[in-house]
Amino acid sequence: MAKDISKYEYGKMCSDILEAIGGSQNIKTVFHCITRLRIVPISTELVNMDKLDSVSGLLKVVESSGQIQCVVGTDVPEVYADFLEIADIREGEENASEIGDSVAEEKKPNLITRGLNTLASCVTPGLYAIVAGGMIKGIVSLVTALGLIAADSDIITVLNAVGDAPFYFMPFIIGYAAAKRFKVKEIFGIMTGGILMYSTFLSPAEGVKGYNFGLFNIPAYNYKGSIFPVVLSVWLFSVVFHFIDKRMPKNLRIVFSGSLSFLITAPLFLGFAAPLGNWIAVGMTSGFAWLFTNAGAVAGALFCGIIPLTIIFGVKGWSAIELQNLETLGHDFMLPNFFYSNLAVSGAVIAYALKMKPGERRSAAISTGMVTVLAIAEPALYGIALPEKKPLYAAMAGGAIAGALAMILGVVTYAFSAPGITSIATYMDEGNNFLRLLVVMAVAWLSSFIISFLLNKKEV
Repeated sequence: MAKDISKYEYGKMCSDILEAIGGSQNIKTVFHCITRLRIVPISTELVNMDKLDSVSGLLKVVESSGQIQCVVGTDVPEVYADFLEIADIREGEENASEIGDSVAEEKKPNLITRGLNTLASCVTPGLYAIVAGGMIKGIVSLVTALGLIAADSDIITVLNAVGDAPFYFMPFIIGYAAAKRFKVKEIFGIMTGGILMYSTFLSPAEGVKGYNFGLFNIPAYNYKGSIFPVVLSVWLFSVVFHFIDKRMPKNLRIVFSGSLSFLITAPLFLGFAAPLGNWIAVGMTSGFAWLFTNAGAVAGALFCGIIPLTIIFGVKGWSAIELQNLETLGHDFMLPNFFYSNLAVSGAVIAYALKMKPGERRSAAISTGMVTVLAIAEPALYGIALPEKKPLYAAMAGGAIAGALAMILGVVTYAFSAPGITSIATYMDEGNNFLRLLVVMAVAWLSSFIISFLLNKKEV
């Protein structure tokens, strides 16, 4: 179990990581998600994994799909900032080092993995605003359900605007992040989101279903709250922009590179890329809805049961699907599974702690188990569940039981939030959804606790 680090130790940890990675010259790009510093090395052959595993302050190091994922915890934004400074790398910069020429060509991640990585990198930077909006929407649901504030009051009107803003204007948020991912100026990503959100397309005149643009028609779609259409549109813009910008005289770039790129790509992404993204989003939402509706408890058990493994191996991209469900269906049935899984991990790890003698190991299990209910599962998973195995099995079993029960009871969330105890207000509705949630929460924690308690032997 890694020791907690203070802000004064970030520099030492970052220096050790940089040395183990092979220095700045072996870093293609670096970014971070909620808990992990993600480094894409030019050559994994030059990375000393044993040395990286021994870096003080890291909870775990995972090598996945060509990425070196250093699990830091919630301090990752500060660690990321220090790492950029120590490595002398600008944020969003991609290293053009020729070091790869001297080593064997390495296998690239498959298309699906690359797609998920790209999608996650376009969504993760916006999660802070999205979670904030979701929590505010949850608070509004709670105070109105309890009758503390009238639903038609001016206070609720204002709070609804605050909570809805990041979801309504999602194309701006995703456009900004996608521009960083595709190596163009962020303002172009925001402008792309603005084009998709232009009022003419959001609210076309009565009877207008599209616009004739010569050789093709541009459909009048409403892209508020969308993700996939924006990502594809910014990607298309970036391809054309990079082509033009490289060939444009430097003194003319600021005037012509962006304008020519938009003149070429705006009709194309409005006519093809964005509608394709919309089709993908609707298809994925419908597909998952069909699966969970028809497979029911089985789908819930399988999905919730494997969530600890998806966290351990760094599988990501779920947020985009969950947000799309909320936009399309008005609720989501996938995000709650991450909440149940976290509760299951908490129960399993705390049960393990009760079988341990008093000491550092037991204290670590109790503290990480308690933190997990706040939506931070990595310390418990990497520090206790994965090394000890039995708590992991118990957490997966408890999660599977909870996932199956949740599908039988039909528990959903009505807003995006971090999958922890602070999100319970987002499950409030006029029916019994909240009460059903409480039942599933109890089952998730207790079932994994009991299974873990039975599996683990008392330390003597």
